[in-house]
Amino acid sequence: MKHIHLPLILLAAMFLFGCRTTTKTRIFLLTGDESLQRLNSTGVKVEMRPIKLPNYLNRREFVKRVGEDEIQILRSWLWAETSEHSINVAFVQNLKALLGEDSVLPYGTAHGSPVLLVFVRGMEVRDGIFVADFHCRLKQNGKATLEKRLYWKTEVEPNVPYIKYYKQATAEMARQTAAWLIETQN
Repeated sequence: MKHIHLPLILLAAMFLFGCRTTTKTRIFLLTGDESLQRLNSTGVKVEMRPIKLPNYLNRREFVKRVGEDEIQILRSWLWAETSEHSINVAFVQNLKALLGEDSVLPYGTAHGSPVLLVFVRGMEVRDGIFVADFHCRLKQNGKATLEKRLYWKTEVEPNVPYIKYYKQATAEMARQTAAWLIETQN
């Protein structure tokens, strides 16, 4: 009787442990782009409201669009913090590098300065292309004075973590935003 149970136990153990595949979870932290050079931005000062992402993008997992109306959650690639927080931190670091540390102020700290609102319309991989689509609004005295849509895309390389493209996109969106702010305030 003991000999009959041993093969069944071994078979069950092989099934439980041998057929199981594990995917290594990777956790990514988005940082600003250290290579950005300061622009000639004398006189530019803006209060920065936190960037807003669509709810489906504001999560711990990375997201990939697989169709017009379908997304795929990449459960083995995680943000160290929420994507919205990470993108905010990197974008502000990049904008400060371009305009100067004292030119980009937290919201509510410099009354009278224009307020910059940034809404992310899309920041994801679609059909092998990473797309960043931002809508910026500049408010003065509580009223929207100027609006600008910023767009950037690049081809995605196979087997490269998407964090690379998020870093490039936040740098490029900051470049475009800085140029627009300089243009509007000078």
